[in-house]
Amino acid sequence: MIKRVSLLSLSLLLLLTGCFGKDELEKEEKVVQEKGKKDEKAIITGEINTGEKYYRSIFPFEPGGARGVIRYGVDNRLDINEFEMGLMRVAQETFSTDKYFFQEGQFLNESTVTNWLKRSNEKPNKSKSDFNQKGLNPALDSKIDENNIKGILEANKKDPKYLSYVLEHNYLVQSGDGKVKLGGVVVGLSFNSTYYYEARDKQGLIYPGQVKLDRSKVKDEAKKIAGEVASRLRSDPKLQDVPIVIAFYQEEERDSVTPGNFFGAGLVKKGSSSISSWEDVNEDYVLFPSSAASKNKRDDYEKFNTFKAKVQEYFPNFIGVIGRGFYKDGKLERMTVEIPVQFRGKAEIISFTQFVATSALGELPNVPIEVYINSAMDEPEALIVKDDTTQDEPFVHIYRK
Repeated sequence: MIKRVSLLSLSLLLLLTGCFGKDELEKEEKVVQEKGKKDEKAIITGEINTGEKYYRSIFPFEPGGARGVIRYGVDNRLDINEFEMGLMRVAQETFSTDKYFFQEGQFLNESTVTNWLKRSNEKPNKSKSDFNQKGLNPALDSKIDENNIKGILEANKKDPKYLSYVLEHNYLVQSGDGKVKLGGVVVGLSFNSTYYYEARDKQGLIYPGQVKLDRSKVKDEAKKIAGEVASRLRSDPKLQDVPIVIAFYQEEERDSVTPGNFFGAGLVKKGSSSISSWEDVNEDYVLFPSSAASKNKRDDYEKFNTFKAKVQEYFPNFIGVIGRGFYKDGKLERMTVEIPVQFRGKAEIISFTQFVATSALGELPNVPIEVYINSAMDEPEALIVKDDTTQDEPFVHIYRK
């Protein structure tokens, strides 16, 4: 669960900072970040107490060079969230949260990212970027007549686009002189599991097509593309002497109710321009209830069904209970549960939330759990969070609106 510092809290922080004396200010944890020729004071944010370990970040916030572009490359909202959050999780294998601070990517701008997502024989958009702008997806047969709808569809099926998005994260370290500097870069490459394409005739009619991509072929293409990305990143003088991690993510289909997963990562050592080592990443999301959960995660499946049955006993007219379990190396790491219910008043919401938190929650597997109780119109009504498996009582919040 992502937690944000509110604008009000931030304003109070700045106001109080202005009221401190010189001695008090020197005790504050501050860094000075270089930006061009001008030094700007920046503050390292404090840690937040959650079940997951998050990177501290730098204030003032600097948006990424390709901010917001991801929604044009990744279709499923669940994939967008998991791709970004999961990339931070992969980063922790190389860049410790105790030493490094997070910053959105500052080197790959919108033009660079959109050009890299093109086919290798497509004309790139004009850009001031020094990076090679050639597309990273396979070339499409250029000999096909643009009016040959069948030929265009067959060509896309034969040579699908594998790469769907490129996401950059930067990790900063204190340089020892009261400033911060770039300590490492993590780049996520997102790949299609199903490639959706289309062709248009002279009248503007659209002819859609799709092809499911072979997992082994995606893995081969991922390694090839990653090698080219590593070489391009090293062409920037500012990126020639920091370690770079390149991680592979495969999306689920557009209408999937679970996100995709990371399946590999490569390390480009400091000063090198090629990937020195590869590592398989074994992560997966499982839907509860489902045939896959029943077959492959039987114990967790039965516990979830016991929880669901208790909810049914309390609220016979419930709409449904949906769970998503995150597995790493085959082990359940956390679970989120959604319960949409048609309520008739706040008293019902409070009573039902109390029951779930005190009587039903214990039936679920003993892992960090988030339970979202929503109205039938998908409006949030209550939140139950158990961040720690040793936690006696979960955190409960009833929304007032």
